[in-house]
Parts: sequence; C-alpha cells; structure tokens
Amino acid sequence: MLGDIITPDLFAAALRMATPLALAAIGGTICERSGVINIALEGMMLTGAFFGTAVVLVTNSPWLGVLGAVGAGVIMASVHAFASINLRADQTVSGTAINLLALGMTGFLMEIWYGHPGTTDQIGVLRPVLTLDAPGGGFLPEVWRWVSGIFLSHTPIVYITILIAITAQWAVYHTKWGLRLRALGEHPRAVDTVGVNVLRGRWVAVLISGGLAGLAGANLTIEQVGSFTEGMTNGRGFIALAANIFGRWTPVGSYLAALLFGFADALQIKLQILRGVISVPPQFFLMLPYVLTVIVLAGVIGRAVAPAASGIPYRKG
Repeated sequence: MLGDIITPDLFAAALRMATPLALAAIGGTICERSGVINIALEGMMLTGAFFGTAVVLVTNSPWLGVLGAVGAGVIMASVHAFASINLRADQTVSGTAINLLALGMTGFLMEIWYGHPGTTDQIGVLRPVLTLDAPGGGFLPEVWRWVSGIFLSHTPIVYITILIAITAQWAVYHTKWGLRLRALGEHPRAVDTVGVNVLRGRWVAVLISGGLAGLAGANLTIEQVGSFTEGMTNGRGFIALAANIFGRWTPVGSYLAALLFGFADALQIKLQILRGVISVPPQFFLMLPYVLTVIVLAGVIGRAVAPAASGIPYRKG
C-alpha cells in the first residue's frame, strides 16, 4: 500500500503543485518586505490565468500567453499599489476588492468574449523540458528513476520558479536594492531621510508581486490544465499567503513552505485515485491542503514576526 503511494510521481506532482503557490508566495514576500500587505494575490493569479489563456487562444503561442499573464498581473497590482500607496487606503480592503474584481471580471469577459460561462477551449501548452527514460534494473538505475522522475520531467516555469526563489533570496539579502526593500518595511521614515523614494520603492515591490502572481496563473493554465475555468485558482492565493508567513518572509523559505502545501495537494490527489482501496470519504482528501494551511497558521503565526511597517501607509513629512 505504502509503495503505491510513495512514488516518484507523487514528489514530481508536489513540485508541480507547489510552483504557482511558490511564485505567489515569493511575490507576497517581496511586497510585504516593502511594507505593503498583498492579499490580492488570488485575484492577480486568476487574472493572469485568464488573460494568459486569452492570448494563447488568439496567437496560438504559449510564451506570448505567459507574457500576457504577467502583464495582466502587473496591471492588477498597479491598482492595488495606487490605492494602498498613493491613496493610503486600507491595504486589506484594497486587496479584497481586487480579488472580487478579478472573479467578476473574468466571469464577465468569459461571457462577452466566448459566449458562455465555465471553461474556455483547450490551448497549446508548454511541454516538459526533458523527458528521460530510466535504464534497466539494478540499484543505480532505480536511483536514477527516482531522480529523473522527480526533477527531470517538468515544464519550463517549474524550473524558472526555482531560479526565481534563489535569485530573489540573494537579491533581498545581498544587494543594495534588497537592503532598501527591507528597510522600507521596517523603518520607511529612516529610508526617506537618506534620500530613498519610499513610494517608488513600494510601487516596484507591488508590481513585482503582481508579475509573479500573473506568472503563477500562467503556470496553472498554460502548463498544468490547458484551459481557463472560472474561479480556478480556488484559494491558492490565500494558501500562498500562508506559505509566505510560514517561510518567515524569505523567498527560499516561502518556496520550501509552498513545497509542503504542494505535497499535501499531490497527496490528496493520489489518495483519491486509491480511494477504492482506502475506505475514507473523498471529501477528506479534498480538504487536506486547507487543513494543513490552518494548522500551519495556528502553529506559526504567533511566533512569526512580520516587517514592522507592514500594512502601514506612509505619510511623507
């Protein structure tokens, strides 16, 4: 039984499932490090998924669809940035409004552009970068089967996400930009006194988070599913926020936390496939990722310390 569950496919699926969560979580990390809370990741991801699919349907080019998804995420992020930074609106309210806007807008555009609600037509998707077959029996071939099955069978955005996590970790902690970013979220007035533009720095961070959330949406539609369905993000943006907190507002930490949630998602799918053998209601498997989210937040949120100025609008002078 355990051998049927613990397979290379399970861990490969966990890596795939973690990718959109990790992208959104890293974006949320960068955004909150600047002092802006971004609970609109769900809406930005959903918008990116829709417009990425729409671009592919028009151009038949998955890579142009990826660019369209990133651009859509950035545009939605600019709305959040303008409201929360320039207008100094409540950031939680602004993020909630964007989530509702994205849900309503994508449903409305489905009706206007495609004449029906629900799901779009299938689109061309990005294919795996490598597909390697394992050699014959033996210990080393078995090890190779696990390594290749887990790490060498993925689509481009999966690998791009790993590079983004490593690069963002380095940039946040080893560059001048990263130092300023962290200072924006801890003591923006001190940053302002040394001549750094606080509003511009926060704008850049919010736009980066939107672009990454849009890329997460592209991963869902252009790599995983091959079509857009209304509301298909299904709470992933909020799970990404939990990964951001669990990862202690660090890019690599957020990625590793997303892997945990991705594993829970992959495990529930695997268990559903085997539910004929396991006498457990299927609803139990479906709730696993969300139960894990609650457990993680309950156990970590009291000990995790957010940037001091996170969620506080900055007033110059």
